[in-house]
Amino acid sequence: MGLLCAKLRNCCCTQSCSCCGISSPPMEEFQLLILGPSGSGKTELGHRLTRVQRSLDDQEATNGVRCYEVSTEELPAKLQLTEVGGNPEMQRLWKHYYASSHALIYCFDLGSDPDELQATFGLLTDCLRGTQLAGKPVLLVASRHCDGVQLYDVEYAFGLEELAKSCGCPLLICQMDDAEDLQRGVRWLCHQLLARKSQLEQRIRYDVNMQVWQRRKRSLLSSGKLAQVHRQRFRRQTRKILPAIQGIGLMRPSTAPPNIFFVNSQQNQGPKF
Repeated sequence: MGLLCAKLRNCCCTQSCSCCGISSPPMEEFQLLILGPSGSGKTELGHRLTRVQRSLDDQEATNGVRCYEVSTEELPAKLQLTEVGGNPEMQRLWKHYYASSHALIYCFDLGSDPDELQATFGLLTDCLRGTQLAGKPVLLVASRHCDGVQLYDVEYAFGLEELAKSCGCPLLICQMDDAEDLQRGVRWLCHQLLARKSQLEQRIRYDVNMQVWQRRKRSLLSSGKLAQVHRQRFRRQTRKILPAIQGIGLMRPSTAPPNIFFVNSQQNQGPKF
């Protein structure tokens, strides 16, 4: 036994080894959703995280869906990223990706004027409040640097911390142009996902099953195979109240016992001599 342990300790490989048959456990994998208005830097963020140079011919805004895979030694988990376009037509499709996502990465343009930023964070509120993303980690990524504007000023001015608390979402904001700050934000997101893995997996299974059932139900209703009838679960019998007849009194119901006994208690009676 001691010789076997010594051989295992002297094995030079760390990931996998054909000589001893030892392999490291697979990395945890999570599904992340990248959202944001059109031109907020979603595609650029996907290329930076995957460390793939973006083609010069691919500079237009996304009008569809892009997928990325992030698996590096610096991160404790493998991330599957799904980017959905941010134009008004694509925004109507965002809700269909909420249920199967473990977390949200939301991009915004820090160089926008205050009105545009207010509309941008209004979209974020619609994404989190009362949807399947509520309670899941959120990473906010600022796509451009603006002189004199700090990230904590944005978080305070637009009430992002209060929004995260009301929705139960852990939230962190980082800068895309700062590589170290961006890496810090992604590591924070990985740790949040690993800490809530079982809870998120259970939540996703429930939300996806409900989504499938709702889609199936609409299909059956539209095809006429399922009639939507609203009925009471149990039929309650009506009770008839019989009026009192003068001189006779109340009629006894048929379910009453055959004999009724009355017990009269004598109170405050003196002793008998």
